[in-house]
Amino acid sequence: MQRFHLKSGRWTAYAALACAIVLVGRGGLRVSAAASDVVLYASDVTNIQGNWARWSGGDAAGGQYMASVDYGWSTTNSALSSPGDYFESSFNASSSTPYHVWLRMRAGGNSKWNDSVWVQFSDAVDQNGSAIYRIGTSSALSVNLEACSNCGVGNWGWQDGAYWLSQLTSVSFASTGSHTVRVQTREDGVQLDQIVLSPSNYLFNSPGRNSNDTTILPEAIGSATSSPSSSPSSSTSGGLSPFHGSPVVLPAKIEAEDFDNGGEGVAYHDTSHGNSGGAYRQTDVDIEPSSNGSYDVGWTAPGEFLNYTVSVPVAGAYTVWLRVASPGGASFHVGFNTASNVWKTVGVPGTGGWQNWTVVSVPVTLGAGTQQITLLFDTGGMNIDDFTVGTSSGSSGGSSAPPPSGGGGTGTVLPVISWNIQINDNSETHARQAMDTLMAQGPQAQVVVIEEAYQAYLGIYIDELQRQTGKTWYGVFATQCAPGLWNGSGCSQAWYQGVAVLSSYPINDSSSKFLPYWDCWTSARVGLRAAINVNGTTVQVFAMHLQTGGCTNDAQSRYNSMRDFKAWASNYSQPQLVAGDFNADPDQIDTTSGMSPNFVDSWPLAGIGSRFSAFLPSPNMKLDYWFSDAGGRAQPIQSTVIPGVWLSDHLPIQATFVIK
Repeated sequence: MQRFHLKSGRWTAYAALACAIVLVGRGGLRVSAAASDVVLYASDVTNIQGNWARWSGGDAAGGQYMASVDYGWSTTNSALSSPGDYFESSFNASSSTPYHVWLRMRAGGNSKWNDSVWVQFSDAVDQNGSAIYRIGTSSALSVNLEACSNCGVGNWGWQDGAYWLSQLTSVSFASTGSHTVRVQTREDGVQLDQIVLSPSNYLFNSPGRNSNDTTILPEAIGSATSSPSSSPSSSTSGGLSPFHGSPVVLPAKIEAEDFDNGGEGVAYHDTSHGNSGGAYRQTDVDIEPSSNGSYDVGWTAPGEFLNYTVSVPVAGAYTVWLRVASPGGASFHVGFNTASNVWKTVGVPGTGGWQNWTVVSVPVTLGAGTQQITLLFDTGGMNIDDFTVGTSSGSSGGSSAPPPSGGGGTGTVLPVISWNIQINDNSETHARQAMDTLMAQGPQAQVVVIEEAYQAYLGIYIDELQRQTGKTWYGVFATQCAPGLWNGSGCSQAWYQGVAVLSSYPINDSSSKFLPYWDCWTSARVGLRAAINVNGTTVQVFAMHLQTGGCTNDAQSRYNSMRDFKAWASNYSQPQLVAGDFNADPDQIDTTSGMSPNFVDSWPLAGIGSRFSAFLPSPNMKLDYWFSDAGGRAQPIQSTVIPGVWLSDHLPIQATFVIK
């Protein structure tokens, strides 16, 4: 990492991080006044209420920790404005300085049901100066020790949020001086020995491990210093100017190589001399031809940055999608200055190669006006091809982003996910874990399609989605027809398993159609339709699970089913999306051809990573698909098989569409 020093209105790079970096000012980066880390121990707690007490422990900071007794009580939907169980501590902090919040916790009995708390402050504000996580309200930072679904907890560990939620994990304060932090019960049975608010040392990185941690930081209630005077308003003067002559108006796609004009230390910082890729522009930024047909920025190193001048017409919630590649994984920061004051860490998974692309995303809240986007590379070891900034689905203010590749136009960005969750586990725990796993993926889906689902658990699926997201969800279900129950015109009895469509947008209408071609497991398969109101546009979402087993000519049955399905779907409006388990790799049946010409497979257009979705533990077949209508009303910008998921013998299929 590098720090940046203001000199004559421009930014110059130096070799050590001594201060917190915040995004304001004209060149994209600025250093805040020095402020110290806050490290609170149990001994600093001054107000203890209800089911909390100070306990002794040899492995805890200062030999003490705060703990609540495990009575099996929880309040997981939201914090309480007047809780009975909480503790408080005071600390000093500077105004207008972002402090990253970290807690070192331990779950009683190493149980995932004892691993979360709510955190609130007396006077915290977000990057726009609005009140957030205030004591006396239901707004709070949810801190959940378990780092991913079903990955477990182990002894002491550091955490700053909850893996299924997009939350602001850094807070600021409107005034310099003393402030109060409150920790209230989310699940009882939790132990906690350190609270850290860091403007510098741990602004970007955890103080220690997520499990089996032994890190004990020096106790400090913090020192407060006045923040520097406000920065000049955003401007394209002082040598910084947009590459295409005028700011890019968001929402839009931006090529990584189209960073601003202005030279070293102003528009960019690069640690090597010359353009190592030798392509596109004659600067020190390293640019090469990309396998996607354009160019990418590569040869990145820690501390290098790129600035892009943009215009935000309407303030609101946005998402940034970035197309990146890294053989072994990397990390960088995305920032917006002036009215937005956003600074967020983005992790890049290992993709296995410099041209093996994936899309990562980060939610941001933007203020209106001209400003700079900054990409700051924390680790190097990554390439970036392009990025798209679009409004988050359901938010107010304008259209969403155009697709990152091809198509043009604007619309609503709709993240979706589909999964055959495997029928051989009929427990409620499995049903909830499946929903938890789907909601842990990013960008978080707003439409979910599941196959091999239990009709009796439709309410459970919806309840768990609502618990994980805090949103209202809707759902419809259709059962397959059990063996021997197809009577030639209908199914004589509803079965226990089938397919479901679940949505955080309202479902206005639904219907189903049997596909009466028997196989080893059913006498008729079913297609399900849900008419979903996505910001005023009706999107027809279909779910299917086709024939398999080898008891008859399954290939012909699948073709017949797709033929009948296309005729049925043609009765409904576009845009249309189709998801499901089609039960055939291309060497058995050409599913894409079977759905043509009405529907287009999202994978050839926007696929990233391995296409194989079944069967675990070593997937070597593509059985699961997301299709969109051939009319172009739903354009794919991402299609990904989610690896490393073990609840089923299939892997989930995640996609993102622009709905027009």
